[in-house]
This record gives sequence, structure tokens and C-alpha cells, in this order.
Amino acid sequence: MKKFSAVLSCFICFFICLKPFAFAASIDQDKPATPDSNAKAKPPVTTVVSASRRLIPIEKATRAVTVITREEIERSGKVFLLDLLRGLPGVTVVQLGTFGREAHIMIRGVNKESTLVLLDGVQINNLNQSLAALQHLTTANIERIEIIRGTQSVLYGADAVGGMIHIITKPDVKGGLHGNGRFEYGTYETFYEEGELLGGWDRFSFSGTAGRMDTKGLAENDAYENTTGRGHAKLKVTENSDLDVAFHYYNSQVGIDDGLIGGRFRTDPNRSSKSRQQVLNSKYTVSLFNWWEQYFQYSFFHNAEFSIDPRNPGATGADPEASKFKLDSDRHTLEYQSNFYIQDFDVLTVGYEFEHGATKSKSSGTYDRLAQNHGWFAQNELTLWEVWTLVGGIRLDNHELYGLEASPLFSSGLWIAKTMTKLKGSFGRGFRAPTFNQLFFPNFGVPTLSPETSWNWDAGLEQFYWDRRGSFSVMYFDNRTKNLILNLTKATNVGRARSQGVEFEHRIKLLDGLFFNTNYTYTHAIDVSTEKRLLRVPRHQGKFGLTYDYQRFHVTADWIWVGSREDSGAVRLDEYSRLDFAVFFDVTKFAQIYWRVENATNDHFYEANGFDMPSTRFVIGSEAKF
Repeated sequence: MKKFSAVLSCFICFFICLKPFAFAASIDQDKPATPDSNAKAKPPVTTVVSASRRLIPIEKATRAVTVITREEIERSGKVFLLDLLRGLPGVTVVQLGTFGREAHIMIRGVNKESTLVLLDGVQINNLNQSLAALQHLTTANIERIEIIRGTQSVLYGADAVGGMIHIITKPDVKGGLHGNGRFEYGTYETFYEEGELLGGWDRFSFSGTAGRMDTKGLAENDAYENTTGRGHAKLKVTENSDLDVAFHYYNSQVGIDDGLIGGRFRTDPNRSSKSRQQVLNSKYTVSLFNWWEQYFQYSFFHNAEFSIDPRNPGATGADPEASKFKLDSDRHTLEYQSNFYIQDFDVLTVGYEFEHGATKSKSSGTYDRLAQNHGWFAQNELTLWEVWTLVGGIRLDNHELYGLEASPLFSSGLWIAKTMTKLKGSFGRGFRAPTFNQLFFPNFGVPTLSPETSWNWDAGLEQFYWDRRGSFSVMYFDNRTKNLILNLTKATNVGRARSQGVEFEHRIKLLDGLFFNTNYTYTHAIDVSTEKRLLRVPRHQGKFGLTYDYQRFHVTADWIWVGSREDSGAVRLDEYSRLDFAVFFDVTKFAQIYWRVENATNDHFYEANGFDMPSTRFVIGSEAKF
């Protein structure tokens, strides 16, 4: 309690010290929504991100941020979002097999439950395991993906200890009515169809997408099907207010195996898992004055999972379907946020969030649970001399199951115009709440579990050169977790973990149309009590990528390398590499054909022990626009 009081007192003092600037504010001051015109004082990157719960130029971000833009998504040709995350700095992707199988994302070596995932501002981590079903999300209609490394609990509360991924769609910005259609066919009898319709007028814009995938998969009972629908609309209600509504839906079914039983991996010829997810977000934003912007938001998340396992052909005895598995979870969230643009160099953000979560499970046992959480947050961003940004914030969460948690954070960024160098660093606290399964699942959950807590810090620089055609960045990070929760015979708080390492990234435009990017991450992640490496976290990983345009041809290629990892059962997984590339040809300005190869090196590897990843896969496709 003394530590909490000390932290809270420090941040209150920080806000109080900044407030004298507030009383000098003029109500006629325009809010700084765009970069200043003084180019000498600003880094050259212009993509915007929402690392501060509001849109800001990426050059003002004081955190470690990676943004995948719509152009990069289209150039990759990827169908599934999960494939875009592979090989990013500090990000580890583990999938339990091929299409549609469960996937885990770990950022900076922190466990898989500690990566917060938002879809248009809505948390899509499920309540029972705190995992987001990224294996079912396609790239259709995605405007950009923001990956923020390091704790974000200061603004988003629990489950953002390692970092967060924000998937953002956008209504039409071109105007008029237009659209596109896409079809592709690939190895394993894989079909994918996608259609998109967009429209934009004076006060209203929208986009809508529908897609369908069917594949027989890698082996027996690896079939997968996925139907996806997305919509996003924006209405300008008045001159100073707008309403933003987004909806997402998918319905999928995938064949699964029985897993490791008695030390051996056992397949099942007819077992499958069915998933359905619906996400709704509505946001009303109003600016009563130039210096005050606020929004009200309601969001809804629904996730349903079913296990289908009929009796195997020729088998006798009990029918597995006699004890079906079904899981439903719902999350309702209300948010309010105000941004006060006190001066052109000072922005204060305050807000409140209420969350109501409920889950109903039927398996070996049945439990119905619900929980509520209240969160209050405040953050002040102060920019001195147009080049030095200081950010301080704190969030208080009051959860009915585990009580009060405080999440402070301080970060800073300094732009040195003479050398085109950006220095940045952060220090903060995060926490991860126990999942519903860890608290209540019959014969496994422990209702008295404590939340995991962590302190982490990072520091580094970004350097631009050659008239800003090239840049490289280096970040060091250190994360220390206590009350680590492990899923043993029962969920248990067992001790401490530490992950530390270095992230390096380099980008360069060598010629017009020729662009290279490369990155490398070193991660040393251990259980402090045993000094053993944390499972499935590689010590070394990296990526080399290029894009090239020549007249009507466009080429993109990514070579990913992942070092050895430890897995459960004292198994060491070998290192592997994977080469993906795609070639596009513009038939006309409205039509394109393409050829894509995945795992061109035909490397046989596991991301998790016992789960084969696909060998070389070929895809041909076409796209038309109107």
C-alpha cells in the first residue's frame, strides 16, 4: 500500500506541475491534430497512430511503435492478418498447426495472455483465456495495424503488459461509389473469394466487405472454412460532431486433433471446432470548443465456441458428443474520454471505462460467471520547444474480483533536428488479471489468484540518413513480472519472470521503386525461480524484406528466421526459416493478377511441438476494381 501511495503521489505532483500552462490557454487556440509546418523540428514519418488514445502523428509517439499500412497489406497479398505479424520486431507468433488452428502472440517475451488486441477500439481477447482469435481474422477492409511494444496498462488496463495490437478499419475516403472483388486458388484445394463496396459523400461514408475461404488443409481432418463480414460507417452529425459505427463478424469451422495423449500425438478423423464472433462499436465524438474534444463509446463483443466430435468410424463405446463443449462469452463496454488542448504544446486526456463481462461454459463441468470493472485514467502530454515530448499518466482499475490496481507510466521523446535523430524511452507498471478459466474452471481454477504485475522500461533511438531515404532504430527493453500465473494441475501464482533484449530495425529506399527492410530481435526470457527459458520464446529472430516496382510488375518478398525454442515436456524446437514472396501484374488500371508462394524454401518446422506447419504453398489470384 505504501508503494501504491508513493507512485500515486508522484503522478499527482507531475500533473499539478504541468497545470500552470493550462491557465494561460486561449479558447481560440486550434488543437494540434497535424504536424507542425516547421519540418526542421520534426521527424520525417507522417503515418498517424493511436498510442495515446487519440490520433497523433507517429513522430510524436514516445513509445516503440510499428505500423502496417494499407499499402503494405495490399502489397503482401496475405489473406490472414496473422501472417502480417510474423517477423515484426519484438513479436513472436505461435500457431498450433495450419489454417484456423489456435494462435498465440507474445510481445517482448511476455506470456501469450498479456497481449491486448483491439479491433476498431473493441477488445477481442476472450474472457476465458484472454486470447484473441487472430487465426480467423482476414486482412479485408483493414486500413492499418498498430503494434505498440511495452506495457499499455496506463491507458487500457489489464492484459496489455507485453504490449497491444490495434486493428483499424476505415470508412471510404475517396468519395463516390466504388468497390473491388478478389478471387484466388491455391495448394490444398484452397479457395478464397472477397468483395468490397465503398462509398463516400458530403456527410456520410461507409465500407463493407464479405469474404469466404474453403480449404481441405494439410492432412486428414485439417479442413477449414471461414465466412467473414465487416462494415464501417461514419456520419457527420453536425459541423463539430460525428458518429462512427463498425461491425465485424466471422463464422468458422476447423478440423482439430486430440493432441498429446500419453506422450504421443493422436489424430482424430472427425473432430472439429466451430467459432463465431460478433463485434460492434459505436462512437460519438463532439468538439464543443477548439480546445475540448470528447467522445462517448459503447462496444459489444460476443464469442461462441463449439466442439464437435462424433464417434469415430468403426468405434464402439460412449459417444464423445454425449458431453459436448460449448462456450459463450460477452463483454459490454462503456467509455467516456475528454481531450483538453490546453496549449499547442500541452494536451490533457482523462477518461472513464466500465466493463461488464459474462461467460457460460459447458464442458467437464459447467460454470456461469460475470465480473465488472471500473477504470479511470489520466495522461498529460507536454511538448517543449516543439521537439521534446514528456508524457505522464496513471490508470486506476477497480475490479470486483481482485480489487484495486494502479498503472502509472512515464515516457519521453526528443527530436534532434541537426542529426535527424529521435531519442525515446518509457518506464511503467502493468498488470494482467487472471482469466475466467484460471479463476473458476472446475477442478482447475483458483478464485484466490492474484493478478500478475510487472514493471518495465525501454530506451532507444531512431536515426534517419541520406535525405531521409533510410532509417534505423535500436531499442533495449527490460520487463520484470511477479505473481506469474502458470497453468499447472491448477492455476498457480508461482514466482517471477524476466524478459530483456534488444530490437533493431533498418529501412532504406535504394532506388525509386526498390525498398529494403530488415529487423532483428534478441530476447532473453526466463522464469527467475528456475532460471529456465520461458516456453516458445526464441532468443533470436529476424526478417529481411524487399519490395520492387517495375512498370506494371510489383514484387514483394519476406524471409523470416526464428531461432530454437523450448517447449513443454523439455522439448527443444529447432530453428527454422521461411521465405514468402508474391508477384503482381497490372493488366489494366482496374484489373490485376498475382502469384504468391508461401514457405518457398519448403522448410519443415513446428511453431509448437507436434503441430506441423504447411510445406510450400502456391497461390494464383486476380483482383478487379470499379
